[in-house]
Amino acid sequence: MNTSTLIPRVRRDSSGCAVAVRCMACGTWRKPFRFSRNTVTCRRCPYGMTGRYLAKYAAKRR
Repeated sequence: MNTSTLIPRVRRDSSGCAVAVRCMACGTWRKPFRFSRNTVTCRRCPYGMTGRYLAKYAAKRR
């Protein structure tokens, strides 16, 4: 059985390396380095903790 069938949110290349991971919050495909270990939301996600912090920070700067 193929690993990508077990984890449908990961795209792998022919050698088995992860090429892209789907964020479970916003649904976009991102590079694996955009994710922290053992998380399903990306660091740049507008719906995640970091995204909310950045939105609040940008609102303060206006």
